[in-house]
Amino acid sequence: MFLERVHEGKNDIGRWIAMIVILVIVTQLVGGIPLAITIFMNMSANPDLEPNPDNPFDLTAYGINSLEGFTLMIIPFVLGLIALLLLIKPIHERPMLSVVTGHLSFRWKRFFWGAGVWLLLLSVYAVIATITGIQKIELQFSQDTFFSLIILSLILIPFQTGFEELLFRGYLMQGFGLLFKYRWATLLITSLLFGGLHYFNPEVTEFGAWITMPQYIWFGIFFGICALMDGGLELSWGIHSINNIFLSVVFTQDSSALQTPALYKITDFNPTVDLVVLLVLTLIFMLFASRQFGWDSWSYLLAKIDPPENLDDEEADFPAEYDEYENDDE
Repeated sequence: MFLERVHEGKNDIGRWIAMIVILVIVTQLVGGIPLAITIFMNMSANPDLEPNPDNPFDLTAYGINSLEGFTLMIIPFVLGLIALLLLIKPIHERPMLSVVTGHLSFRWKRFFWGAGVWLLLLSVYAVIATITGIQKIELQFSQDTFFSLIILSLILIPFQTGFEELLFRGYLMQGFGLLFKYRWATLLITSLLFGGLHYFNPEVTEFGAWITMPQYIWFGIFFGICALMDGGLELSWGIHSINNIFLSVVFTQDSSALQTPALYKITDFNPTVDLVVLLVLTLIFMLFASRQFGWDSWSYLLAKIDPPENLDDEEADFPAEYDEYENDDE
């Protein structure tokens, strides 16, 4: 009953256009102001500064240290998440929580379970990859920045991933559900959009779209499946958050969109191996989650999205449907 929560509010096209326009302004214009000002001031003080042609996201080329650059890059996502949550009620006249979960409250146990299991899977792969030499790495630990990086990552990255999850697996998935009526259709469309959002990442230029774009699209499908099967974004948000925190704190590479002083630097990255491993890890995770949370019928992903009955009865409609899922220990 997660996608169906869109019927709690008003859904004429003007409201959807207004929300998207506002989010673009908040994230792309307002959110970019601090970074633009910082770059302008640094280049004014040092005219010799110029962008890194191999990675335009490398803010150290503008005289911005890695931690400051990391923070500046996350600001648009923080503002976007806040704007999206605050505007659901005035624009669509439905509860803020309706774009997050199909349940009565945010299920923190699901969030931390997803983060914990995904962290375990990533850690096992990291150990195996290091021992076997599949990915060649070098230690770049710096006491001056590493612990600050951990704190910043734990605080800021959940905002970044939260905005992406609420926008794609929440707001847009519910919206496309209104249009296309089938779960598989809205899952596919939002996953393609999610992948397309990453097309201009430096990894795509470095390794080629043919190998990197399938990873982003599959991540979108994986997150979307978790959201649909579990009736909310708690699992996908937890997975997405710990995945990006892990890549920020533990491993980095020269072509990463977020350049951080991580513990290790990958010196010889193999995107083909990375794609295969991603497929394996996500399938293992879904197997664990299906057993943990009773995802019995995968045909649910192909089912039609039917609007709930008695839409006019606001008191009896949605809350009654959610009571059976309120217990997080199901």
